[in-house]
Amino acid sequence: MKIDENKVIETVKPIIEGLGYELVAVKSSVQYGTDTLSVIIYKAGDMGLNDCEAVHNAIDKPLDDLNPSGDKPYNLEVSSMGLDWNMKTDEDFNRRLGQEIELSLFAKIGNQKKFTGVLKAVEENSVTLDLTDVKSGKALEKMQSFERKAISKAVAAIRFE
Repeated sequence: MKIDENKVIETVKPIIEGLGYELVAVKSSVQYGTDTLSVIIYKAGDMGLNDCEAVHNAIDKPLDDLNPSGDKPYNLEVSSMGLDWNMKTDEDFNRRLGQEIELSLFAKIGNQKKFTGVLKAVEENSVTLDLTDVKSGKALEKMQSFERKAISKAVAAIRFE
């Protein structure tokens, strides 16, 4: 499906923000042979199905009026970023300030490519973590900065207790 994502953003962003959410991304794709328009949203704290449903209901009619697919049928999917959202932008990292994240690097530093820690600072070219043990999550009492271009993947750390 070929859509003008900027027009979709112009249409849905004020509606989404009016509901108290942040528009993170708009993506068009083909899923299981069906054109799909995905709208990814965020709000601090817990998000659930009711949040996604409220946004879906609010943007469905304005998107029908916009007709982003040129009369071609498509599925509208509204979802949260989820814990596995790969942080790339300043906004992505800033949403996780003060939280434990997991970084995977393109190349090893010392003898490891994976680091975890509480995200303490976000700069234009780097992020700084208060390191934690990858397995246990225990604080290591060590700060380390990582160049953003060296990071292959950055996600929220998930701990099962």
